[in-house]
Amino acid sequence: MVDVLGNINLLPTQFGPSQFMINDERYSATFGPGGRGDVRLIHHPRASQLNQPGPSEPLHQPPQMVGASQPREGAVDLGYLIRGGWEHRERFLPPYLVRVLEGQRIMPEAGRPTYFDIRGVPYRGELIESEGRRRVRIHPELG
Repeated sequence: MVDVLGNINLLPTQFGPSQFMINDERYSATFGPGGRGDVRLIHHPRASQLNQPGPSEPLHQPPQMVGASQPREGAVDLGYLIRGGWEHRERFLPPYLVRVLEGQRIMPEAGRPTYFDIRGVPYRGELIESEGRRRVRIHPELG
């Protein structure tokens, strides 16, 4: 579970726990007394009070990720995984986002790019293999 939370950037930080939804139930992840290697998952059951509706909006519900084989067909937005600022430009995709592409089976292959969005901007990802390294170069496709 720690690897999964790390891959989607939901591990707790030095500033506090992370919060997210699993099967419509609220959870948080926090560090235990063992430090960064000791991550505790805490379930927060809904309060069952008479005539009280439950939460109407989840704290974090990432979009469903599906494979995209052609531009704009089923494109997903990876922007929810990026914290802080993001400059739309050509670059190599950070390793944690490459792991997300692999895990969701939308990793580009040699000669076959993948298409997705980052914060609403369409991108093309291409696999670059050199010196035994596999990296994904991304290009914004600004009209």
